[in-house]
Amino acid sequence: MGFRITTNMMMNTYRYNLQNSTKKRADSSDKVLTQRNFNSYAEDPAAATQAFRLRREWYQTQNQITNTKDVYSKFNTAHNNIQGMLDDLINPMEKVSVIQGNNDTTGEARKALAQVLRETAESMVQGFNQQLGDHFIFSGNDGLNAPFEWKGEDLYYRGINVKAGQVCKPTAPEPNWLNEVRGVNQGAGTWTDNDEAWYNYYTHQTDKKPETQEPSWLNDYATSAGSEGGATITDLEAGWIKYYRHESKDKPTAEEPAWAASGTPPTDKYGVPTDMPLVGATEMDSAWIAYYKDQGDLAKLKEMSEEEMYIDLGMGAQEKGANNPVRGTYFNSALSALNYTDFGVDKDGDPKNFAILMRELADVFETWDEDMEGYNPELAKNSAAGLTSKELQDKAYRLMNKLKAAQETLTADHVELNARSTFLQTNQERLELQASELNTEILDIEQVDLAEAISGFSWDMYCYNAALKIGNQLLSQSLIDYMR
Repeated sequence: MGFRITTNMMMNTYRYNLQNSTKKRADSSDKVLTQRNFNSYAEDPAAATQAFRLRREWYQTQNQITNTKDVYSKFNTAHNNIQGMLDDLINPMEKVSVIQGNNDTTGEARKALAQVLRETAESMVQGFNQQLGDHFIFSGNDGLNAPFEWKGEDLYYRGINVKAGQVCKPTAPEPNWLNEVRGVNQGAGTWTDNDEAWYNYYTHQTDKKPETQEPSWLNDYATSAGSEGGATITDLEAGWIKYYRHESKDKPTAEEPAWAASGTPPTDKYGVPTDMPLVGATEMDSAWIAYYKDQGDLAKLKEMSEEEMYIDLGMGAQEKGANNPVRGTYFNSALSALNYTDFGVDKDGDPKNFAILMRELADVFETWDEDMEGYNPELAKNSAAGLTSKELQDKAYRLMNKLKAAQETLTADHVELNARSTFLQTNQERLELQASELNTEILDIEQVDLAEAISGFSWDMYCYNAALKIGNQLLSQSLIDYMR
């Protein structure tokens, strides 16, 4: 039995083979042009999967390099800013050292230094308000708003007075014991210089305790017979006696109001009672409200000084949960001016902020009177107002010491900032090396052997041309058969 091969069968077979040859030629051509081992996932699933993973890591590394460059630019600018501030401080700090050494015989340096300190304080604030692009460098994680703002003589960081913490707890009403005893004994003519010395010591007009024996009139009040009402002395009375005898540096505080002292009153996250009276508050209520608000501001400043802004620089980038990164896997790129200038007040009631320290020291120096060769209280203004000549002198030396300590702290912070900038440079070099190695691995998987690819293309092209030639023969034969 014979099998008849028709023209249609030959044409269909030829058409299939021609299409197959055309596809192979096109694929070979793509390999030569793209120099890739595969152009679709189906061609080599294993290699394509590995290449996809490597390319993802490469793009992540490129993003980390970009992040590192941006953060380094920020930290390097911050480093240069602080270096400029330290350079500006050289001249005034030298003059401060001269004054501390009592080498300023005419006092002219104080007047001139006051102006220099004010200008340096203003320059420092402007330096910490500098922008990089559209963002403020030293504004923590709120780069869209200027960190510092002067309001009169007060300096505010993002709306909070940097001298927060200066309001003391309201003190309890002071008993009139000492004045009563003093008045009675003076009237009776039994008040001695020794009594006056102890009175000044009790009222904290002097910290030097008299060397003589303590008089009995305060001790009488420390007994039940001398206490108010003839009963056992109260805790409040005992507190005042400890204060008079310098056993406590702080005056007894007043009893907290009911809206703050009843059990555990509701407070916000800064510890401020949420149900403080807004209107109709008594004088004592107002004092407590001012205290709580001041403590709340201090807590806000502390929170802002600890702000963090994490960014992925190729150190793992892991999180324990939402917004809870694992420390050490991210880089904290937040810079808060509070960490360089400080905030709050110290135990002496002096400001910790560097710029405010310079302002207040300038206030003191401006009271220098060359005629009296001392500090003149009549010239005092701003923070120096209300102080005696002795208090102005004591404050001047106290602030000069604290100013030098603040300069040393800023210098140490500047060195630390330089170390972090150096780390960023090293990290960038590491990431660039890592990107280069990843690129090499990608090429090993994806890049074709060009000689082999050209040879394959030549063979596929030869097959394609042969198919076309066979097609010409088939078409010619079919046409002759048709004509017959």
